[in-house]
Amino acid sequence: MKADERRQQILEAAMVEFSGGGFDSVSVGAIAARAGVSQPYVFRLFGTKKELYVACIDERTRQIREAFTAAASTSPTDALAAMAAAYDALLAEDPEALRCQLQAWAMTSDPEIAAATRSSYLDVWRDVHRLSGATGEEVREFMAQGMLLTVLAALELPHLYTDPDAPLRDQPQE
Repeated sequence: MKADERRQQILEAAMVEFSGGGFDSVSVGAIAARAGVSQPYVFRLFGTKKELYVACIDERTRQIREAFTAAASTSPTDALAAMAAAYDALLAEDPEALRCQLQAWAMTSDPEIAAATRSSYLDVWRDVHRLSGATGEEVREFMAQGMLLTVLAALELPHLYTDPDAPLRDQPQE
């Protein structure tokens, strides 16, 4: 296997591991075991555990940006709707990456992780604006809806997006 394929394999293993326990509770040994490589090999490719974590943030951002670019190019007249559908698909197909993304947002008390997370979010925001031609307010609404979808998917309540009255039905009367 080539080094870039191994790197991707380690990133995928890291996203799975980090998604479950976040940065602090995951060992590089567990990531290496999941990827089927040695711990020293992980350090050789990524340097430190934090650099691996930042690489996971960068990888998830790359995936989102590529999905949005492809979606916007297939539907330039309604790029926002196409990008929303692409994000829905990402949420459905890769729950570990989703949870890893949430863990990264929660780790913004660390300056290096905060910088990477902030930069990645701004890159996506700028892409949405550039690809869609939407106003700043429309981009903010799009990003807000994306955040809501992310949280609902993480809570395994995605149906609340299309049926927000679901929790209000069949409630006991006071």
